[in-house]
Amino acid sequence: MLKIKVMFKIAVVFVLLTSVAVASSNEKIVFLGDSLTAFADLNEMFPNGNIINRGVYGDTSRDMYNRLGAVINDAPKKIFIMAGINDIIRGQSVEDLILTYNKILNVLISKLPNTEVYVISILPVNIEVEPPDLYIKYNSYINTNVIIANEKIKQTVLKYKDKHKIKYLDIYGAFVYTGTIKLNPPLTNDGVHLTHEGYATWKQQIERYVY
Repeated sequence: MLKIKVMFKIAVVFVLLTSVAVASSNEKIVFLGDSLTAFADLNEMFPNGNIINRGVYGDTSRDMYNRLGAVINDAPKKIFIMAGINDIIRGQSVEDLILTYNKILNVLISKLPNTEVYVISILPVNIEVEPPDLYIKYNSYINTNVIIANEKIKQTVLKYKDKHKIKYLDIYGAFVYTGTIKLNPPLTNDGVHLTHEGYATWKQQIERYVY
């Protein structure tokens, strides 16, 4: 009789532990972004997570705002957002970008109050253009605005973080070529998008927040 009771207790514990594991694996994690997110093999990077990749090639922050409905329907435990480089490349002002970021965060706070939101800094670029003096000016213009935007995004997140589950992840420095404000060449295949090494760096920077 005693043996049966012990076996029963072990079985109950096993079922409870299995249920916890299943519940944990079913908690969705959404990555919202542009092509940098879309091209990331997130299931390979984070094989133990229930990852939904909502990156769309060419998306601006406004595009992401317009498709927040799908993210809300996902009802994720965590959301990772990386937006803004397409806004800057297309000449949108940093002020407009920040206004859109505020809109995105306000919607997520309102609709998903228990979801953890991680805002990832914008990465620098290193785009090849001719002639050489234009290359310098163009990349300097883009990357200077990236730096300004990242600081303003950080300050925006700080306004919310004490009352809501929002955190700013500053990974910009891990991608900068030493002594410059440009994207480190080995980390990119075209000056904007990332190589395998680039994604390995990205993973290294955010992995502890995913799990």
